[in-house]
Amino acid sequence: MTAVPTNDSYLSVGEGVEIAATIERCSRIYVAGKARLQTTCKSFVLDANGRVEGTIECETAEVRGRFEGEIRATQRLIVHETGNIEGEIRYGRLEVADGGRLTGRIESLGGTGNPALPASSPVDPYRGRPAV
Repeated sequence: MTAVPTNDSYLSVGEGVEIAATIERCSRIYVAGKARLQTTCKSFVLDANGRVEGTIECETAEVRGRFEGEIRATQRLIVHETGNIEGEIRYGRLEVADGGRLTGRIESLGGTGNPALPASSPVDPYRGRPAV
């Protein structure tokens, strides 16, 4: 993959649109339609109605729709309650809402905090670990 772009360019794939592309030098990508993508960007957002297959390398990613392939979010990966990721998943920090799904090979890149703990999990205040 290429280096993360430093410009403020933006690409939006609207609902009902289908695209297949290798995208270079785009800072922010938003998908509400269907896409087959290969890209490196700063920010990737997949809407609840969006479907993406491909390879995404980014600093931050928010997934509300369905993603299949390889995703690498070096800083933060947020999977919302409607989000579904299947494939190879790498992240710096991870937040998974109740209902969000991750399937496949999942690997922490060593971000801060407790990347394996979903944001909505109750924590035992005496042990600092998930409550059982």
